[in-house]
Amino acid sequence: MLSPKRTMGQYSTPQETVTYMTKNLLKYLPSSVQELKILDPCTGDGIFIKSLLQSGVSAEHLFAFDIDPLTPPPDEKVHFIQTDFLKESNAEKFDAIIGNPPYKSKRQSSYLLENKKYLLDEFQEVGIHNLYTLFIYKGIQKLKDGGILTMIVQDSFLSNVYYKNFRKYVLNHTEIKEIILAPRRLFHKGKADVRTCILTLKKRPSALIDKNQSMRLIDRLIEQEYTNPPYESIQYLNQIHFENNPNYNYSINVPIEILSLFHSPYVPLGDVVKIVTGISTGNDKYFLREQSEVTNYGDWLPFYKNGGSKDAWYYEPKYYIHKNWPQYKNIHSNFMVRNPSYYYKEGITCSSMGVEFSAAYLPPGSLFGVNANLFPKNQEDLFYFLGLLNSLLVKYMLRKFLNRTNMITAGYLKKLPYIEPSESLKEVVVESTISLIEGKKKDPSFNTQKLQRELDQAVFESYGIPEATQAHVKRFCKDLLENI
Repeated sequence: MLSPKRTMGQYSTPQETVTYMTKNLLKYLPSSVQELKILDPCTGDGIFIKSLLQSGVSAEHLFAFDIDPLTPPPDEKVHFIQTDFLKESNAEKFDAIIGNPPYKSKRQSSYLLENKKYLLDEFQEVGIHNLYTLFIYKGIQKLKDGGILTMIVQDSFLSNVYYKNFRKYVLNHTEIKEIILAPRRLFHKGKADVRTCILTLKKRPSALIDKNQSMRLIDRLIEQEYTNPPYESIQYLNQIHFENNPNYNYSINVPIEILSLFHSPYVPLGDVVKIVTGISTGNDKYFLREQSEVTNYGDWLPFYKNGGSKDAWYYEPKYYIHKNWPQYKNIHSNFMVRNPSYYYKEGITCSSMGVEFSAAYLPPGSLFGVNANLFPKNQEDLFYFLGLLNSLLVKYMLRKFLNRTNMITAGYLKKLPYIEPSESLKEVVVESTISLIEGKKKDPSFNTQKLQRELDQAVFESYGIPEATQAHVKRFCKDLLENI
């Protein structure tokens, strides 16, 4: 049986991370204030409170809340209350809040389900997509003006579209002092495979927020680098950039040359090429057949739904759907048909799940699923857009900036910036793409490296990316799993 902490999605924070967060919090607080109040709203094992005590903070200034009735006080002199912080109605305000709140989405959390009505009313401004964002939102409300919040949380809020309103709220009510992408395997000892970041905010009235104040943004590092991060991992960026990003995305160590592509004047890819989703069967195991299961190809149609990283450029269909599929939508309520005018047309089909993003040629006569699919106006544009989508630059913009989670939907592709290439550079991309498709048709293990390099260089030049930034993009893409 899982403990209440594990059920809520709460894990013990490693000591080195706690020590850094404690020191970072205290440097923003005046040492002479007698009425200082610091809160850990989800104290758990009390590691943050103990660290503050060891740093010289008096117990009378420390407050610890926890929902679990079995949680013991972290120290007998600390103000400890067994309470649900998200339902806390006391008007008391704090100078600082520190902690590691639970990470549970609304699909995973029984707490969110059981308290849905209350939470929807209380947190409607930001939505109830995950527990940790509710703790940050409530934490900001419980801070005094000028108060500091530092929390280590799941990093999905940085770019996922569901957290757009949350990001906007933070920008409108705080000055972001620092965001650090925490070590990749920080919670592996607790059997949690989750990417996290350390967020430090200063609460300010909206009218007093300095939009041009400089945020300290630090790329993925290891625990031993907290106090002295690698130079190339540090970026100082004015907060106004986050407001100008699509969906208020929080970009961490994205070079200004790439950030500026998303700022005005900005032409989204969705404005120049049709990007659509197709059939959602509601039950792929029932409606789709793998290639080995199909005996009469006259009765079955190719169905492209989510190619893998090795399927870039071209791959034989892995799934088939029966030619009588139009009847299914009238019989099965979960069988959804979208954008049928694009069915059977030549186009581009994209992956949607996984760390690696890839795009492949979509042959005429095929159907496609809820992954993103593009339908350019002519074949030359088809080959150009296919090359563009498989370029390192686009892979970087998708996975580093637009969405750090493992699902790339049509909505994210539509937000990619588009710059019309010169005829000569477009020709390089088109010819490389044609050669790559033909090579993969003949041999799925075809060596793509030389053509890929030529194509990548043409795309870099089209987008005006300088050599130093090209090197940054290549380093990131070389090991996506570790760098995201």
